[in-house]
Amino acid sequence: MTALVTGASGGLGRVVALLLAEHGHDVGVHYRGDADGGAAAVAEVEATGRRAAALHADLDLADATALDAACDDLLDRCTAAVGAPDVVVLNAFPQGHVEWDALDTAAWDAFHRAGLRPTTALLHRAAARLGTGGVVVVVGSIEGLRPMPTHTPYAVAKAALHHLTAAAATELGARGIRVVGVAPGLVGREGLAQAWPEGVERWRRASALGRPVTAREVAATIAFLSSPAASGITGTTVTIDAGWSAGAGW
Repeated sequence: MTALVTGASGGLGRVVALLLAEHGHDVGVHYRGDADGGAAAVAEVEATGRRAAALHADLDLADATALDAACDDLLDRCTAAVGAPDVVVLNAFPQGHVEWDALDTAAWDAFHRAGLRPTTALLHRAAARLGTGGVVVVVGSIEGLRPMPTHTPYAVAKAALHHLTAAAATELGARGIRVVGVAPGLVGREGLAQAWPEGVERWRRASALGRPVTAREVAATIAFLSSPAASGITGTTVTIDAGWSAGAGW
């Protein structure tokens, strides 16, 4: 089994690559700018006994033909290095703050060119190569359900990814391909409570479990959704938020 994970040089993507390796996948580790992180992720995967390859690709491309070609090239290099992927995890996505007054058309275009557009393009190009049993996992966000201030383009794009999951699953189900999504909540990391104490405290008060989720919890859900054990699940996005969305919201 082979998986391609985008944005796998750090953060959640790197943990997803490791968990998929622990579940028996060779892994194509995509990265855009962090070559050292990509190499470290490869080393972690290889330490499990699986094969891995670091695959650089910048999919923030304005030209549609160039973007399609870059997606095909990434898939080709993954196939040559570790095998044709039967699982594709679309994790790479920008997350920046944009004040509402600065959110002009150029700002919208820049954000979606770097996020929503390459995600949809790679999903389409990858699905054309997947056979029966192939799986695409789309990483959405709880902000696709409830937006935060200054996150408008991010939240709107993530909501679109949730709907893309359902739409693509409907289109691809007849081919035996599943498309599933995850919507992580606040993901804990070292130093987060010190860097954003008021945000972490608000999250703890709002979530049923009283804590952020871990990257490993999100990655474990992705590994399950990618596996034959989840063969009846498609077209839905699983929320992983320690019970934040179960609250009243007011």
